Amino acid sequence: MTMAEQLAGSFYRLALSSAAQRDLTRAAWLAHFACGLDGSHENAAKLLKLCQYELGSFGAGHESGFERIRALAKQKKWREAARLARSLPRRSVRALNIQACALACAKRYKPAARAFSEALEKDRGNKTAAAGLAEATSRQSGFWGFA
Repeated sequence: MTMAEQLAGSFYRLALSSAAQRDLTRAAWLAHFACGLDGSHENAAKLLKLCQYELGSFGAGHESGFERIRALAKQKKWREAARLARSLPRRSVRALNIQACALACAKRYKPAARAFSEALEKDRGNKTAAAGLAEATSRQSGFWGFA
């Protein structure tokens, strides 16, 4: 076994650990490095694809839905964009973040915070969801959080 293969194995084990801790962003990053070091590492490639699927990146489906959401956002139809994001058959981290951002733009901060929280449950390393959750919760008005 070469040094690159051993290093790839180490990156793969770290990626598995990150995935077990629900940090899909980091797991995908580490699995990507494992694949780069050892192109024949099948388990790292499978883990990378699974992480990308859950994150909603790199052609993981629903691109036409995202294009329709983008068109609605350009027209500033935030509620319609949020509804469309919620109606996607698979709730990837990307879809949840898009839904939450559209809700925040519609000044619906409580539902936006819930969507960002759901994204963080799937991927604890998602910086967009963490920042969005902090912003949405800071914008909820009043002591009781009515928005």
